Amino acid sequence: MSQAVAGPSRSRAAVRQGWQERLERFRHCGLSVVAFCRREGISCQAFYYWKQKLADRAVAPAEGEGARLLSVRLLAPPSPVEVALPSGAVLRLGPDCDLAFVRSLVDALGRAPC
Repeated sequence: MSQAVAGPSRSRAAVRQGWQERLERFRHCGLSVVAFCRREGISCQAFYYWKQKLADRAVAPAEGEGARLLSVRLLAPPSPVEVALPSGAVLRLGPDCDLAFVRSLVDALGRAPC
């Protein structure tokens, strides 16, 4: 009976660090995900898994660390936004405006006159 010889096991921290370094290399390489994964000898599924896992970890508080709440005070109410269209029309939009209506309005105003 023969036994398979396993390679040296890496700690979770070492695996995580390896993936952080790999994702950093990807950010600077200019390759597509598929090409990068082929070059690295990894699956695209593993790439996306670790990309999401590390992104979630960056947002979530570390183990044992509770969420911290900060006091926020708004100094002024949100001001309207102005959109100048190529036709010369200017839309002044309040912070509570309906975006679907704004899209239809911009579409209508952006067309050439009849």
